[in-house]
Amino acid sequence: MIRETLRTIGRGVGVAVMTGVEVTALSVWLGLVGGVSPLSRAAAVGVAALAAGLLVAGLLAHLTANGTGQPIPALTLGALAVGETLLWVGWLAAVELSDGVAGLAGAGAALAVGLAIRHAIADNAHRGRDPLDSLVRRATAGFGALEAVGATAWLVVVSGVVSIPGWVLPVRIAGFSPSAIVGAALLACAVFVRHLLAVRHALRPTRAATEAGWHSSQTPIRK
Repeated sequence: MIRETLRTIGRGVGVAVMTGVEVTALSVWLGLVGGVSPLSRAAAVGVAALAAGLLVAGLLAHLTANGTGQPIPALTLGALAVGETLLWVGWLAAVELSDGVAGLAGAGAALAVGLAIRHAIADNAHRGRDPLDSLVRRATAGFGALEAVGATAWLVVVSGVVSIPGWVLPVRIAGFSPSAIVGAALLACAVFVRHLLAVRHALRPTRAATEAGWHSSQTPIRK
């Protein structure tokens, strides 16, 4: 019981750390690319920082779900980090090119679909299966939708589309504006819940394992 409690605490800490890494990477990226040319040095640094942060978060997610006893799918994690980076960059570009609420919602929906596929691949990797085994699942679709909603809320707040009343945060904290803090908090909540649910989902036994255990339990005892 003590060992299981320690494992639960360790997973909780892992979820918190990977959430901090991912939110920091996204915030740094948005801060660097906002208002600059996509071909500028600042934009390149921002994209590189985002990719590095997503890679670290993916590694932490794998270790949180499986511990150190399972081999790390380095190639899959690297590909996921690059793919997710391109997904976020494409989402921001679509938002900037869109017009009005409909465009923002459309970009968010596309982000949700892309993240759902990304999370399905990651879940396959965490379970030790072929990364492309199944790309459409109800659980991972929910993860993608949750994160896309949080990202959209984050963007509209930090960009000033939705203003934050002064009484919410009357003073700056560490030099950050109330919009930046509230937006990051919204994103962090969505990312934290998504990571928590994803780890719990990865720890669930697969249907094949469940069926194998069932058939094993039904094997007649030899006399």
